[in-house]
Amino acid sequence: MRRLGAPPAHDGGRRAGDQLLAERTAKIAAKTYELSELLVDVLHITDVGAHYPRRVTYHPTCHSLRMLRVGDKPLQLLREVRGIDLVELPDAEVCCGFGGTFAIKNAETSTAMLADKMSNVLATKAEVCTAGYSSCLMHIGGGLSRLSTGVRTVHLAEILASTMDRR
Repeated sequence: MRRLGAPPAHDGGRRAGDQLLAERTAKIAAKTYELSELLVDVLHITDVGAHYPRRVTYHPTCHSLRMLRVGDKPLQLLREVRGIDLVELPDAEVCCGFGGTFAIKNAETSTAMLADKMSNVLATKAEVCTAGYSSCLMHIGGGLSRLSTGVRTVHLAEILASTMDRR
């Protein structure tokens, strides 16, 4: 189980030569989890009692797949949501094109990647595209909004916290 703090690409403050910062970071990292990891692996909960009567597709983010390696934990949680019509996203594991500064430094490539992702989201006929990473949701949501598709982006936590039919 990988914790959020200090993934392999980061050194927890050691590169800066601050041993105290490194120690403090390690202590916090030991208690820090990605939401689906906390629920599924630590608390052993997949049914959180959520109700979300919508057609939903899930975008597994690059960060969750490659850095945190949460696997299908978000899908395990979504499958237990009452009323949800969960549909598989074609080419789900393909990046949406955001990637922080990547979208700025490589705007044309980012836009092309976003177009592919939006096309796949629209192919599902989902009302909602969800993910556990706000940056991807902002990127995908902005594109879908500019096209006036009517498809919304909603954070995974919002769906898991939903107990009533709300739009």
